Order: sequence, then C-alpha cells, then structure tokens
Amino acid sequence: MRKVAESFSQLFKGSQRAHGNFEIIKNRGDGKKQGKATTVKTSGPSVDLWEKHLYGEYGLGVIPINDDNMCHWGCIDVDVYPLDLVELVTKIEEQKIPLVVCRSKSGGAHILLFVSEPVEAGDMQDKLREISAGLGYGGLEIFPKQRQVLADRGDIGS
Repeated sequence: MRKVAESFSQLFKGSQRAHGNFEIIKNRGDGKKQGKATTVKTSGPSVDLWEKHLYGEYGLGVIPINDDNMCHWGCIDVDVYPLDLVELVTKIEEQKIPLVVCRSKSGGAHILLFVSEPVEAGDMQDKLREISAGLGYGGLEIFPKQRQVLADRGDIGS
C-alpha cells in the first residue's frame, strides 16, 4: 500500500503547508453524509496520511493550489442528491473529456481533471467551470477555490 500512497501523493500535488480532514458524523436521509471538515495548517498531505486515507482511517483533503498559484489538478464537487454516477460518466465519455469521476465521501462525486504540466489556478478554475456547465452542472463548487494565494501573508487555499 505504501507504493500506492506514494503514487497518490505525486498525482495530487498541492499545498505543502496545509491539508484538510473530513470526519463523517452521520448520514442524512437523502444520501448525503454529514461530517466535520477541518483545515490542518501544520503540513501538507504526507505519504503517511495518504496511506491512512487509502485504508479508510483518515479523510484527507488536498488543497490543489500551491504557493506559486499553480495546479497539477482540479476538481468539480458534485453535491447533487441522489446522483446517478453511471449517467454522469456516460455524459463525460460522450463528450470525450479526459476526466476521472470518483464517489465522494459525502455520497456525491468528484470530477477530477489532471494536467501533465502545472497550470495557473485561474486557468484551471475557468476550464472546470466550462466543463461543469457543459455537463449540465453549472455553478457547482470547484477546486482550486482561489485564483491565487498570498503565501507571504499566510494564505493557504481551500
């Protein structure tokens, strides 16, 4: 599992100064899981945290924007309930968009876009908004949330 955790750590590069943690508290009646999200400002997502995440022991959140305001990946957070994942994936395949869809901890989906070279966070946001609208999910939450962080004043992103 260590090698897999190392691969995820490389694939989901982002902030090295903070990460998120999500602890599920209860299930709502509509399929969404509720929990407590916190930001841990002491470190980025280590390989050890990735390993715990993959074993289901730690809800790890990665902040995609780095201190240079660049991203290696971005995410559309689909919090629509109930959600038909097969229908969503079919739409993406029909449009031939190179995306990865994963069920989120809350019961929705994360639509992930990976790039071979880092891009400016603002450009990633613009592309994700365009894709989201094209899939019929305009106005959803996207990550990176910020177009820039001012690292010298302590900004870390979301």
